[in-house]
Amino acid sequence: MSIYPDFYERFACLAGACRHSCCRGWEIDVDEQSAAVYEALPGALGDQLRQSIEHGDEGAHFRLTAEARCPFLRIDGLCELIVELGEDALCDICALHPRFYEDVGETELCGLGLSCEAVCALLLETEAPLCFVDGESGECFDFARLLIRLGFSTEEQALAYSGKKPSEAFLDRLAGTEAIDAHWTAELAALRAALPGLTMPTDLRYDRVLQYLLYRQLERAEDWGLDVLVRYAQESTAFIAAQDAMEGFDPEHLRRYSEQIEYSTENVEILLPK
Repeated sequence: MSIYPDFYERFACLAGACRHSCCRGWEIDVDEQSAAVYEALPGALGDQLRQSIEHGDEGAHFRLTAEARCPFLRIDGLCELIVELGEDALCDICALHPRFYEDVGETELCGLGLSCEAVCALLLETEAPLCFVDGESGECFDFARLLIRLGFSTEEQALAYSGKKPSEAFLDRLAGTEAIDAHWTAELAALRAALPGLTMPTDLRYDRVLQYLLYRQLERAEDWGLDVLVRYAQESTAFIAAQDAMEGFDPEHLRRYSEQIEYSTENVEILLPK
C-alpha cells in the first residue's frame, strides 16, 4: 500500500523559473543504467556526457562546474539533456528529485522534499487540513487518521502548532548542526538575538508544516519513537514560525530549513531530543 499527500500529483518543476535549482550545489550521482546509456550516446552531446562524468569506487557522478553547477544546466535554467533528448534521458536521481519514498511497516510513504520551492508553495497554499491519499483506494484522510493506520498513537493536540517559541535547547542543537553556508549561521544568530521580543504568528498553515515535517521522519519511528519525532516537528515548526515573526511570512524560511536539516542524516539526528 502506498500513501501520498493530496498535493503530490500536482507537483511540477519550475524549471527555468526556479530560484534555487537542484542542479546547483549538489553532487549528482549517475546510476549504472544511465551511465551505460550516456556512454553509448553518439554525437557531440554524447561526447560532452562522457567528458562530464567522473567514475569512482562509489559510482559515477557529474563533474560540477567551477560555479558548482551541473554541466548540463543552461543559462536559461533549463536542462540540456531534457531539451535535446526528453525527460527519459535523465538519470534516476534527477528524474526522482524532489520525490522521496520511505517504508513504514508494509506501507510506502511517498512525498516531496521541502528543499524545493515549488513543493513549499504547494504545502503553504492553503490553511485547510493536510490530507493524505491511499494510492489503492483513493481514500483521503487527515494526518491523525494516517498515524492510526500506521499503528501509531498520539494526542491530536500534539499535531497542532502551539504558537510557542523554539526552546533554547533546540536552538543550541541547531547551532551544532553542520551549516549549509555562512548565511545560515548568521540567520540563526540574528533570530536568537531577536527571539525575546518576537510575537509568534497564528496561522493554520503551521499545522500543515508540523505534520508534514513529522511525516517526512516517520520511517525513524521504530528506532527513535514517535514522541521524539513529534517534539522534533514541534520545535522545527516553532523555529520556522519565529523566522516568519522576525522577517515576515516567507516560504523561503521553510525551504531553507529543509535544505539545512532534512538532507543530512547527521543534522536531523542532532535535533532529535534525547
